[in-house]
Amino acid sequence: MRPTPEDPGATTFSVGPGAAPAEVHADAGVPAGPLPSGRSRPSRAPFDPRWPTRRIFGAAFTAGTAVVMAYVLLRAIGGVAGELILIVLALVFALGLDPMVSWLARHGWRRSWGVAAVTIGFLLLVVGVFAVIIPPIVSQVEQLSRALPGLVQTLQDRSSTLGRLNTRYHLLDYLKSAFSGDGGSGLPLGGVLNIGLAVFGTLTATITVLVLTVYFLANLPTIRRVAYRMFPASRRDRARELGDEISARVGGYVLGNLLTSVIAGVGTFVFLEIVRVPYAVALGVLVAVLDLIPVVGSTIGGILVTLVALSVSTAVAIASLVFYVAYRLLEDYLLVPRVMNRAVDVPPVLTIVALIVGGSLLGIVGAFLAIPAAATVQLLVTRVVWPRLDVA
Repeated sequence: MRPTPEDPGATTFSVGPGAAPAEVHADAGVPAGPLPSGRSRPSRAPFDPRWPTRRIFGAAFTAGTAVVMAYVLLRAIGGVAGELILIVLALVFALGLDPMVSWLARHGWRRSWGVAAVTIGFLLLVVGVFAVIIPPIVSQVEQLSRALPGLVQTLQDRSSTLGRLNTRYHLLDYLKSAFSGDGGSGLPLGGVLNIGLAVFGTLTATITVLVLTVYFLANLPTIRRVAYRMFPASRRDRARELGDEISARVGGYVLGNLLTSVIAGVGTFVFLEIVRVPYAVALGVLVAVLDLIPVVGSTIGGILVTLVALSVSTAVAIASLVFYVAYRLLEDYLLVPRVMNRAVDVPPVLTIVALIVGGSLLGIVGAFLAIPAAATVQLLVTRVVWPRLDVA
């Protein structure tokens, strides 16, 4: 390799015996002549001073498009949030009933027959609950309708306690405006018509959840296979393992919730039999059903039982109120955390925090879904996130 006399900044080199020398410019760092194969070397593209501006505008356009798409997606999800919640509830109920269907399948039943048997059993249970609850409710309504004229007269009598309360707080006017639906201080739902619409909407949502639960329960194996196919083949076995464990925990949560409700109903029946309150069986069943609603279910049941106990005596009503306050504390801070720790493997502290956060975000539905969500997050953190962090 030697410098050329025509261009001091270039050198020549030989690539092999008999090959023509090629020039290399020192400032370019590449041969200036043809390649050894005879092909011409491509020329370097000229520098475009506008390329930073183009890249900036391209990145801004991409970011703006992503923001718009995210906004549209969030608006779409917000528009169907109620329907999505019903779908999630139905899926949770299906996962909770799946252990029963799987048990029947292991004992020789076809899955379709198992789903039919569990569905019929559940419907018979619902019919039995209504058969126990409805007659006392009808009887109480009849008694209230017969006692209503005397109650109105008592409210108008200023010498009685209720009359003095009516004079001070205008209770009778409030009741009239509430049931007429045209008063400014009416019921929160705007009168009897809106109450009827709310009841109809609740009934429609309940039927929707029941129908979806049956469909999900019948097609749960197919739903799982489709969900697992969304993962790469190398991680599919791991996803199947985690998914099956999440399903087992959700089923355990539903069964644990049923257990706490049965305890509430039996405890109510025993207490009402001791204090001689009428309709002890019906009230026990009603409290058990209401206790399925997290956070507020047992409170509503306690209020109803206390009102019925008021027909016996004031002392019995006070005793019922004290009993339900004590039971509510026992259920929230001792019974539910321990049952969920065994059924769902969620620590008691996490159970309480999940109930508070879920109830604050989505109310009753959020409180019901809080523990399955906490169990899922805990499983993913302990089985996926922590092992990766340990080896990072």
